[in-house]
Amino acid sequence: MSVIDDIKDRLDIVDLIGQSVSLRKAGKNFVGFCPFHTNTRTPALTVFPDTQSFYCFGCHASGTVFDFVMRQQGLDFPAALQHLADLAGVQLKEPTPDEQQQDQQRTRLLDINAAAARYFNYVLLSLGRGQPARDYVARRALAPETVETFQLGYSLQEWDHLLKYLTGRKGFTPEEVVAAGLAIKRDDGGCYDRFRGRLIFPIRNLRGDIVGFGGRALGDAQPKYLNTPQTLLFDKSQVLYGLDLARDAIRAADATVIVEGYVDVLTAHQHGFRNVVAPLGTALTAGHVALLKKFSRNVYLALDADAAGQRATLRGMDTLQQVADPDAARSTVTAQGLVRWESDILLHIIKMPPGQDPDEVIKTDPQRWQQLVDTALPVMDFYIEAYTAGLDFTQARDQQQALDRLLPLLAQLDGTQQRVYLARLEQMVGIKAELILDLLRSTTAHDGRRAGRAPQPRPSNQPTSPAKAETGSSQPVPRTASGTLREDLLLALLLRYPATHTAVEQWLEQDVQDFPQLRELLGQSIDSLLERTENRMLWQAFQAYRDGGDGPEVAAWLATLAEPLCTYGQTLLQHQLPRSQEYRYRQDLEYSVKYLRIEQARRWHRRVRQQLDYQDATDAADTKQHSIQLLEELNRYLGRINTPRRSSSFSDLRDTLGR
Repeated sequence: MSVIDDIKDRLDIVDLIGQSVSLRKAGKNFVGFCPFHTNTRTPALTVFPDTQSFYCFGCHASGTVFDFVMRQQGLDFPAALQHLADLAGVQLKEPTPDEQQQDQQRTRLLDINAAAARYFNYVLLSLGRGQPARDYVARRALAPETVETFQLGYSLQEWDHLLKYLTGRKGFTPEEVVAAGLAIKRDDGGCYDRFRGRLIFPIRNLRGDIVGFGGRALGDAQPKYLNTPQTLLFDKSQVLYGLDLARDAIRAADATVIVEGYVDVLTAHQHGFRNVVAPLGTALTAGHVALLKKFSRNVYLALDADAAGQRATLRGMDTLQQVADPDAARSTVTAQGLVRWESDILLHIIKMPPGQDPDEVIKTDPQRWQQLVDTALPVMDFYIEAYTAGLDFTQARDQQQALDRLLPLLAQLDGTQQRVYLARLEQMVGIKAELILDLLRSTTAHDGRRAGRAPQPRPSNQPTSPAKAETGSSQPVPRTASGTLREDLLLALLLRYPATHTAVEQWLEQDVQDFPQLRELLGQSIDSLLERTENRMLWQAFQAYRDGGDGPEVAAWLATLAEPLCTYGQTLLQHQLPRSQEYRYRQDLEYSVKYLRIEQARRWHRRVRQQLDYQDATDAADTKQHSIQLLEELNRYLGRINTPRRSSSFSDLRDTLGR
């Protein structure tokens, strides 16, 4: 993770802008009067929490927290970086030789994982010895498109087939393969494959990089599921399976559904339920919650209905409470009985039918699955049901045990909701509500919990949730890309072939020639395509360097930049396409520009539509008309685009515009 990403993760753009601009909620977003131009009738500034960005529909100011601070305070990028680093508690420093070496090793491990994924996928689809895996895929009713999209594979039941491929054909060393978690070192110094005779599920981070693998045994081998061990790239407490493909659907549905297994995710996506992800054989961790909160605060847990599944659900719920904002207001319960830890997570529990998992329900009856999601159990009801299961309330000991488990949870509720659930407990347990309330008050006073902080219920029969693991990951420039990753490749090509940037800007100008309102909205320059702060800053610096006439070569110029732009720019410049594909750089450049332009138009279509949906009676009529006209022009622009045909290769599929 770069220092810029670290700062963005620690700062919330709504909080930062809200310190100087009065913001009001408008659907998923926030609106206010723009500080960069005069607007007194209708708020023109919109802040988008999901993308951590802002845009003014009046003066067209836009960007991230960095852009806002630079414009508001008149700072250059290094000064804004230092200011925001101070706010976020991030220490700026130049990378040490060890850190640089580690970054290079991460890049190498990503290359190994990518090569291994292609190998596993080839074995599954093309080798005769891959038939056991193909039979399993057919039994689970996984479509070829699903196999392709998730790049499923198969590891042969041999000791060193992958190892020989990676070392003999791809030039990696055995030590590197071990470091990637794909091989295990013997006591005698030799190595052997970690995954043998297993269906392989590549595991990706949010950027789409393969950071590890999961393998399901097709025979009697134990364990049934095996994951990559912790490496420089992989920490299972920081990754959710399928999140890279689910993120857009999560934003659209404003909800994340968490299931238990790989195949549950595959089946859900195959049937159109694309906001589904899975933890990797562990309960939810603080790292998982931090990932999910970026896309939606609504979390649905859909784990197995058996005892183990219920315990995993309780551990996951406990984690959600532990990572709630400690400075937020005390928890409340909505009218539907859903516990909300203010400014954090709103939790729902999907009760699965006994003996069935999400995969079985979805394949048998997709409508039934949707019904289960729509009727998810309020979390308070789930707690009461789970914590009182198997207790005999005619026995004083069981009554006491129920209260010991539930009183810490009741202490989190406001007075009204406490009375609702106290009445329910009175009926269930057989102890008068007044007595339970007295016990609740004495317990709260005895615990000495500070006001405003939600207590953490931890029943004695539940294990402690895993602690958040400290991890960092520096990301290389991808060879295939989607979303913001595609812009990294675009900038890498522009730095390497600077003469092409004039042709790119000419294309951008011609692209919106027939759409006058989109010229300002989408922009006609390269930096209008760049969402990532480091890319925008680097490109602006590069333009100034080019405008200065004759000067040093690009590599020498990059060395003159301050950190972290210097190291980041050098990483981009050093990115090399495979030698056999170097001639395609113009095609890759053109495709990257078109891809980013389409994604940009789609983002603005969503934003303008949201703004129109939540404009109220106080908004001026001309503002609404302007939004309607923008939406119509965006529709016409997007309607003009011809979606390319679906590719049959996985690496191209992830870049398909209409994915």
